[in-house]
Amino acid sequence: MTLPPRRVALTAMAVRRGLKQLADGLVPPEVAINDISTCTGVTQVATAFAELGIADVVGDRACSAAHIAAQLGTDADFTHRLLRTASGFGLCRMNRTGTITLTRTGRLLRSDHPRSLREWVMLHGSRMQTEAWTRLADTLRTGGSAFAAAHGMSLWEWLPTHPTDARVFDEAMRRGTTVNADLIAAAYPWPLGGVICDVGGGVGTLLSAIIASCTALRGVLVDGPDVIARAGDFLKARGLADRIDIVAGDMFAVIPVAADIYLLKDVLHDWDDEHCRKILSTVAAAMPSGSRVVLVEVLQPPNTPNPLAPWADLLMLTQTDGGRQRSVDELGALLTDAGLRPTGTVRHAIPHGLVEAVKP
Repeated sequence: MTLPPRRVALTAMAVRRGLKQLADGLVPPEVAINDISTCTGVTQVATAFAELGIADVVGDRACSAAHIAAQLGTDADFTHRLLRTASGFGLCRMNRTGTITLTRTGRLLRSDHPRSLREWVMLHGSRMQTEAWTRLADTLRTGGSAFAAAHGMSLWEWLPTHPTDARVFDEAMRRGTTVNADLIAAAYPWPLGGVICDVGGGVGTLLSAIIASCTALRGVLVDGPDVIARAGDFLKARGLADRIDIVAGDMFAVIPVAADIYLLKDVLHDWDDEHCRKILSTVAAAMPSGSRVVLVEVLQPPNTPNPLAPWADLLMLTQTDGGRQRSVDELGALLTDAGLRPTGTVRHAIPHGLVEAVKP
């Protein structure tokens, strides 16, 4: 994927938002409110579309609801009604005979699509997440955790005991990173040689994109034992198992890796400031003098709504214990508290920003 200039990307998103606001201005406000209030239903339609594997059945063909239902073992009439609704917001097109084809948006729900977001949709429509969202008003009143109020435990306690949710969560994170891994890899001047340590990097989606871009670089992937156990097969499939080492570590205790750059993508937004300071202190303790840390986060200035960061911020509010999207200054303060020196360098790979600091 070619990296778009930041101004171009932001302009495109602003135009899209403006066109939607213009469209809302052409109808009575009740219509716009109806659209907003029924978004939960839209999410659930997309989730059913993804969970059932409808896009895999349709593929590149035109299919009837009866054919899809026969393949999936679903009710034909109910399936037709789902498809008719899905066509209304762009997952498929339905002709006058009731036959559907996938749109370019709907094709992203195919499991074999190179940029598939099937599990991403399934995660955001899951009962696990949806039930936490229903506690949003309560958590504003109490200041407590919406996820814990809904489930009686934190997200990080939930996933090890719910393997289906954990599988969808892991794959959604991998798929979400795949979407802009190449953009992030192109946005920063990674060294021509040396070692990059990806802390909390899952199975190595982003790290593999960076290492593949420079043949002299090596990588070390650090995550929990259960995640690391799945990383080997992924890195072998990418042909990078001999250039990326996998190490089980605990970002709250010790990271047993000396590297030139320490990479943390979408790690800090899962945690409150106290936990972030602990994570960065653990990273700083491993860093040799002169090495760098690069934080990859969706940046959220305090009073500047944009198309992506405010939603991600409320996602963290409802799904984590104290997580949030932060501004460059807020991230800089956390880095400084950990004994690191922010360099002032901020690079952009929409929707993420890359914030750099050095170990004195």
